[in-house]
Amino acid sequence: MRSQVVPRKLILRSLAHIGIGAITILWVLPILWMLMSAFRDPGEPFYTGILPSHFTLVNFRKVLSNPIAVRSFRNSFVVAASAAAVDLVIASLAAYGFSRFRFPGHKGLQVMLLVVRLFPGVLLAITLFQVAGFLNVYDTHIPLILANALLNLPFATWNLRTTFEMLPIELEEAAWLDGATRIGGIRRILLPLMAPGLAATGAFVFLLSWNEYLFAVSFIRSPEKQLITATIAANIGQYNIDFTALIATAMLASLPLLAVFLLIQRYIVSGLGVGAIRG
Repeated sequence: MRSQVVPRKLILRSLAHIGIGAITILWVLPILWMLMSAFRDPGEPFYTGILPSHFTLVNFRKVLSNPIAVRSFRNSFVVAASAAAVDLVIASLAAYGFSRFRFPGHKGLQVMLLVVRLFPGVLLAITLFQVAGFLNVYDTHIPLILANALLNLPFATWNLRTTFEMLPIELEEAAWLDGATRIGGIRRILLPLMAPGLAATGAFVFLLSWNEYLFAVSFIRSPEKQLITATIAANIGQYNIDFTALIATAMLASLPLLAVFLLIQRYIVSGLGVGAIRG
């Protein structure tokens, strides 16, 4: 009986590994194709072959020599980093309240946070567009920062709430006995222990804000203030599409995200692991 069970387990495990490998290859192949196509000569049609006949850096030089494209990288970084910072501050306070206090409507308010994220972005864009015009902040990065922070606040709050719940209340009580205030205990005791969760949450908010497109084209009119997603879409014209420049810009836009995740990948893994233990 045992000799029949063991091969069956090995077969199932092998099939699972083969399936995972096939899914990984299917997921990676388009990225590899984009990477190689970014080095394709602009005059070489795509129908001549999947791979370029020769590789060139002219597409990257074209993007990096465009001052509007270079400025859009900086604008996107400012907007994404600011939205992540705003969310970390607000979500930390909200998550602490949800994890440490029980008040009427405690569960309902948490559900309402998720409802905000379920709203179609176009509906929020119309409303926020009117608010931006009324406050005279249209064609600035302020509505972009606030809109991205608003949309990603539910995720940040829920992820940090579970992280707070993993920290025992006795740590704060010890700080209170030493004369620390509640805010002081959070800042000196809890937040340092929550570094992985904060890093994971901030990285994902940064990623979602960096890739956002709808608000980027709704609230910005000046070319020098546009974000990288709008710069990528600018390669799509009414009558033609500059595929090589589009792909090269997209690949360059992925480098900051890759750098962020490589720098804090161990915090992201541990932070999401802590946030997934309790829901």
